[in-house]
Amino acid sequence: MNSIWYGEISHSTIPIIKENIKSAKTEQDIIFGLIELFKLGDFTQKPLLLQLLNQTQDEAVLNLCIRVFCSVCTHEDLRDSNNFRFLEGATEDTVNTFASAAVTTLSIDVVPYLLALLEDWDEINDTSIIIRDSIDAFINFEEQLGNDASVEEIGQYYLDYSSGCDSEMYYYDQKLAFPGDLAKKLIERVMTAANSEEPLEMELVPSLLSIWSGIKVPGDYWTVINADNYSDFIIYVETLSEKNWVKGQKYFYGYQV
Repeated sequence: MNSIWYGEISHSTIPIIKENIKSAKTEQDIIFGLIELFKLGDFTQKPLLLQLLNQTQDEAVLNLCIRVFCSVCTHEDLRDSNNFRFLEGATEDTVNTFASAAVTTLSIDVVPYLLALLEDWDEINDTSIIIRDSIDAFINFEEQLGNDASVEEIGQYYLDYSSGCDSEMYYYDQKLAFPGDLAKKLIERVMTAANSEEPLEMELVPSLLSIWSGIKVPGDYWTVINADNYSDFIIYVETLSEKNWVKGQKYFYGYQV
């Protein structure tokens, strides 16, 4: 998936941002305003995001809405199938966007939608791989069933797997989501890359840490790790460690969703 970062937190106040959304002339202005609002921990306008998500005809706006929705949605949002009307007759690009962003929901409640998409798109190789990879990120079915498992086999495996999960908790990599675990993965990769001055070559972990904390990881996939920037990552992780994170919860810019 492409790296996700929604930018720095706005200096505007919540009332001003809400007024800007009300007076917005374009869908693009609305979604940009909603993002700024969510960054400040105000999720009261999420219904407007869902409305835009399911009504826009602009594919660029739709794809951004999908990414934002996956970043801020709750289990309850995912359990309401009315929030997924945008998938009816969706283009391959839209399906790919949703499937790749689904991992950022941190909720196994997204898996049934991915399974439904897999039924329709399993013959399209690239799209099938993206969908299967996303499902595997949640339930690790490939280790047990192999990468050529049928939709029916994956579906049954999901039902069995989900019965052992806490339905109110959020998960990453089959474990309760926790920034400290991802920060450890980041530092381990930074240490390895620094030894040979290699690129960071991480995408999802830095994106999730940036989204959860609202503080951008000091590098991207192509950033070459060396003696000059190594300490930036150490400081970054130390900064995150000072915050009070609750294991199994989901965050957007430091706020629980």
